[in-house]
Amino acid sequence: MLTLTLLFALMAFFRIGNTYAPQSAYTALAENPDIVLDFGDYIGISSVSLYLNCQAKRHFTLSAYNEVTREWELFNENAEASSVFTWNKLNVNYNLRYLGLVALESDTVLNELVAVTTEGDVILPVNAGEYPELFDEQDMFPKYVTYMDGTMFDEVYHGRTAYEILHGLPVYETTHPYFGKTLISLGIALFGMTPFGMRFMSAIFGILIIPLIYLFAKRLFKNTFCATATAFLLVFDCMHFTLSRIATLDIFAAFFILLMYYFMYRYIEKDTAYRQSKTTSTAVSSTSPMRGKLPPRQVLLPLALCGVSMGLGIATKWTGVYAGAGLALIFLLHTIRHNPGGQMLRLFFFCCIFFILIPLGLYTLSFLPAGTYTEYSNLLEKAIRCTQNMFRYHSNLTNKHYYGSPFYEWPVIWMPLLAASNTVGAAKTSAVNYMGNPAIWWPGMLCCLYVLFRWIFRRDRQAGFLSIAYLAQYIPWMLVPRLTFIYHYFPASIMMLLCMGYTISRILCKFQEKGRAAIVGYLTVAACFFLLFYPVVSGYPFYTEWGLHLRWLKDWILVL
Repeated sequence: MLTLTLLFALMAFFRIGNTYAPQSAYTALAENPDIVLDFGDYIGISSVSLYLNCQAKRHFTLSAYNEVTREWELFNENAEASSVFTWNKLNVNYNLRYLGLVALESDTVLNELVAVTTEGDVILPVNAGEYPELFDEQDMFPKYVTYMDGTMFDEVYHGRTAYEILHGLPVYETTHPYFGKTLISLGIALFGMTPFGMRFMSAIFGILIIPLIYLFAKRLFKNTFCATATAFLLVFDCMHFTLSRIATLDIFAAFFILLMYYFMYRYIEKDTAYRQSKTTSTAVSSTSPMRGKLPPRQVLLPLALCGVSMGLGIATKWTGVYAGAGLALIFLLHTIRHNPGGQMLRLFFFCCIFFILIPLGLYTLSFLPAGTYTEYSNLLEKAIRCTQNMFRYHSNLTNKHYYGSPFYEWPVIWMPLLAASNTVGAAKTSAVNYMGNPAIWWPGMLCCLYVLFRWIFRRDRQAGFLSIAYLAQYIPWMLVPRLTFIYHYFPASIMMLLCMGYTISRILCKFQEKGRAAIVGYLTVAACFFLLFYPVVSGYPFYTEWGLHLRWLKDWILVL
């Protein structure tokens, strides 16, 4: 377990992002929006790159001063810098001495401005001293801008909002609860608003899932080899790798979902053992000491922790509600099967506290940092109003997106999501894709069907537990009309890995040493597939032609 955890930690933090980024800020005030750059002589300027602060979609006019007519010649009246906390390139392609930029939005904040000549060299204006905050971190401008240098994909929402939470600013992203974004802000507090700081907590939770799934598999299958194989598959799954290296909410939600199922299984284990011990010590009758009493504290503790984990999951992302439905079904099946009479009512009140009141409290508390332009009278009103807004947003999100993918495409990886793609030289590219490892996800479908078969036709309770856990994370998406992407399958894919661990345990039970050798061979193939796709999921520069060769399905656009 420790070896696999350490291995993934090294993988997750390797080139996760730069530990530096422009920090000092210049504000183009409404009363003085002009920035005038003097290069000392006429020179060909190819472009200027702006590193935006937390304001997205800033617009500028670009003009050159004509010393003959003594007038400014406007050559771009609406240049847009769209992404926050990253470099935004504005094309100039003009031979000039004086370059004028006018911010069209009031109080536009820029962390740095870099001018590049037509020869590709960075040039410092002779009047840079007039704008010290714009030209004090020029060495941070990269030759090629990639994910290493700033935000990518939904980090422009979640990373930005985490920064705003940390600084007490009105928050931009209001479509999810705020606990996950608060976790992201902890990394920013520790390491600054840099790519590394923004992604730090995602990496930590991605690493923590490794020992968690190992311990879960060890509890399920009572076999070190099966637990190791299950955790090994998670280490080399491309989706888990990518989500552990980007400042979005999915890795946090998946961690808490897995944690709540782990604690539910621990409760079932302890409750079953407790009942068996009571049964062997005394015959259960109408006067049995078990009737009408709650199990002891050590039995109820995992159940309480399950409820707390569910609350944290829902406070991160609403997909925690899907997991809660699965937990409720598992709990009811177990309780009805072992109904000790009056104990049912006591358990009902216990669950009302730990599965309703505490999760609602944690969910409400998650909105504490949700500063907005609208004042609320109290925290409860804020939580209710924000929840209403979130529901309206998700229920109306039916617009199209090229990388949109319906639920039936996810297990076969029909449409990966290209989160970042940047040219690095003439023949190389840096790309980050959301996709599963084909050597894991494709066989994983069959394993889920096998586990479902074992539950329905063999009445295997462990198979039932895993089937419910998997389907609870998958079936609800079949009923959701909103735009969806492949990463929405991630929590279900974690349960799929446990189904694969179950299948491995059955193979070992039937084929023993030959089965073990076959499983080792399969794990080797899965690791090789991960290495094959590593360039297109990690952002590590690779020859563009390699990404084109990996287009195994027609909708796989892994590189631009």
